[in-house]
Amino acid sequence: MEEPLCVLYYGPDAAALEQRWETTDRPFALSAFDDARAARAFAAETAVDALVCSGPDAMAVVDDVRDAVGHVPVVVLDDVETDAVAALAEGVTHCLSVADRDRIEVIESLDPVVTRYRDERRERTMLDSLLDNIPLSVYFKDRQSRFLRVSDAMTSMMGDPYIESPDGVRYYAPADIVGTTDFDVFPNHLAEPATQDDRSVMENEEPIDRVEHAYGPAFDGSYVATSKAPWYDDQGDVVGLVGVTRDISERKQYEHQLERQNERLERFAKVISHDLRNPLEVAKSRLRFAREECESEHFDAIDRSLDRMDDLIADVLTITRYGETVEDPDLVDVATVAGDAWDVIDSQGATLAVNTRLVIHADTGRLSQLFENLFRNSVEHGAEDPADLTVTVDDLPHKSGFYVADDGVGIPEDERESVFESGFTTDEKGTGLGLDIVQSIVDAHGWVVEAVESEGGGARFEFKNVAEKDR
Repeated sequence: MEEPLCVLYYGPDAAALEQRWETTDRPFALSAFDDARAARAFAAETAVDALVCSGPDAMAVVDDVRDAVGHVPVVVLDDVETDAVAALAEGVTHCLSVADRDRIEVIESLDPVVTRYRDERRERTMLDSLLDNIPLSVYFKDRQSRFLRVSDAMTSMMGDPYIESPDGVRYYAPADIVGTTDFDVFPNHLAEPATQDDRSVMENEEPIDRVEHAYGPAFDGSYVATSKAPWYDDQGDVVGLVGVTRDISERKQYEHQLERQNERLERFAKVISHDLRNPLEVAKSRLRFAREECESEHFDAIDRSLDRMDDLIADVLTITRYGETVEDPDLVDVATVAGDAWDVIDSQGATLAVNTRLVIHADTGRLSQLFENLFRNSVEHGAEDPADLTVTVDDLPHKSGFYVADDGVGIPEDERESVFESGFTTDEKGTGLGLDIVQSIVDAHGWVVEAVESEGGGARFEFKNVAEKDR
């Protein structure tokens, strides 16, 4: 809680003035002294919002006490013994004539001034705390694009404890930057677009955002994201700009890694589609010709093996294609996609109950594949007779996502984390990739999936961190 306003008064009439001050409610507290040392000691130990001095030695006391009170209004009550012009020249903020006026009334009239200065000081200290501690490069520039003030983090944002200019000058502290321009501090390829952005912001009075490749190779170099906005004075005129620059190198490097990974996945998919599928089709054709020419007990085993290879190739292709990060999701009605997916699979008499009303941001095709795999998993493994099985799609509590559950036999607790691993299966005919595909789709969306027990004792797959439509 903020302390009440406190004004320090020095003058020969201190005792009488303080006694009168305390007889009724006042806009601020007043501590009065007629001894300069006592006044200075009080200011050193107490937060003071204004200093008021009067008397023949008023300016001497101002000089003695001012350092202790800090940046607050300094008021001299002008009388015949005080040189008002000299007082103002020495940094006094207000010089008031008391002449025939009551000093209590004069001091009380300072309330708006004292309040305004405290508000300004609070805003100034907030800005100081921000610039001293925030781990971002924050700066203010004037109309000539000169740095007026910068945050402590600016000089060390790129890793080194300094910024080194193209001329070899090193800037270690924020004070070193003040008064310079981008051309003094940074290479031309960075300074030129930055200065053009400055001009655009101040002339058009529109904020801008820019991502720049600062240093090093494109793949693993340094990248920054900068936002700039106009800086206005009290009259609404543009006097400069305020900017924020942050290091996004890790994010950009991750994006580049994803791009390379996706490229490798695409090449891998092409190899599977052509270099593996073509020989497989040849083998199937040869098997058909062999059946026409003769009979053998080995043909059925070969046929099953070829079908299993075909299923494995199809699943691996699905993982490859659906494992890429979703960059441009659709606005999808979960209930509609779930219903359409149910129509695709062989439900074998099982029942689907869709209760969700979620509309989410997702890739429609991948979400459909997710539901198809989960539904097949329930139908094939949930119950001996699928006709006794009910599969439910519903919202998680608090609308944090959705779940798919069945009332079948469930998944043993010690296997719930393993079911998403590639190759995990309890069916010798399965590929073990169905739930691995689900995990790939979840990762591509940035979701989280967890296998738990459903209310009916069956399997329940919960999907969290799902981006929903703004309501």
